[in-house]
Amino acid sequence: MSGQEARNARERAAAWLMRLQDGPMTLEEELELELWLEAAPHNRAALTALARAWRLAGEAADLPMLVSARADALTALSKASPHAPSPHRRRAYYAVAAIAACLLLVVMVAIHLQGRGETYRTAIGERRIIALADGSRLSLDAASAVEVRYDGERRALRLLSGRARFEVAKDPRRPFTVSAGDRMVVATGTAFSVELLRAETRVVLYEGSVAVLEDGPANQAPRHVMLQGKASAPAERALVPNTALVIPASPKALARLEGVDGVRSASWEQGQLVFSDEPLGVAIERINRYSATKLSTDGPATAALPVSGTFNAGDTDAFVDGVATLYGLRRRQDGDAILLGPARR
Repeated sequence: MSGQEARNARERAAAWLMRLQDGPMTLEEELELELWLEAAPHNRAALTALARAWRLAGEAADLPMLVSARADALTALSKASPHAPSPHRRRAYYAVAAIAACLLLVVMVAIHLQGRGETYRTAIGERRIIALADGSRLSLDAASAVEVRYDGERRALRLLSGRARFEVAKDPRRPFTVSAGDRMVVATGTAFSVELLRAETRVVLYEGSVAVLEDGPANQAPRHVMLQGKASAPAERALVPNTALVIPASPKALARLEGVDGVRSASWEQGQLVFSDEPLGVAIERINRYSATKLSTDGPATAALPVSGTFNAGDTDAFVDGVATLYGLRRRQDGDAILLGPARR
């Protein structure tokens, strides 16, 4: 098949696709289509390929701009009478094919953009609430990012950094999943938060229930996260409201459960950071989301010190003063950073 023959087949296929989408055809049109399909194998292949592209458009084909383009194509086709001279019908097919090509291009661009999803971010010290297309609510902590991908079969989100709380609109037909690293939280109507830390991922359940999965070997489906001391019990069986599932980053360590105060745990949404026997290293990661002045510790021993208390988000000085006083730590300025460590004796 020559290049010109392939172009002719695509142009005629585009015209027939527009006509098929318009409803039942006359007997004369059906006969004409059948004769064209039987005339050469590449005719049927061209129509099949365009029909597949159309189906991929899905709901996007109902966008106003696409409905308008489709109407223009059908109008052009209707002006080309079946009994019109061949040159006239050929020009009409070219016009229809051009309109159809533009329509399909817009559809595929829409699909491409939908496949990429949309990413919501917050800067240091910024918090944000986003109403998602399905009625779900996304609350972002400072210095956090979530990628959102919705289509007709799924609601897939990925926590890229920081922490986010999700209030999920119920839709049993479309699972709501949140991935964080190699873990995935699956919900169908609930409220929970997911947080990415250096040493662990934390899932706090406020309402409803979730399943928590993790990636396994490439040739196997994701597997349930297991609890310490309960190798045969998936973690979500014990994950009830006002409970946090803590999943260590180390693949050899099993997850553990911690009780939480649901209201205090979500206090970051109101600009307060509440710690209850949190390791200093974890507390510092959260404090650092709210300040350009970054904190760090001089080693694992200092990072493991437990911290309790309520601090205003962004008030780094008050946090440093409180921790330093409690443990007799020394603060050392290192450019724009502050290093906490034991005081010299």
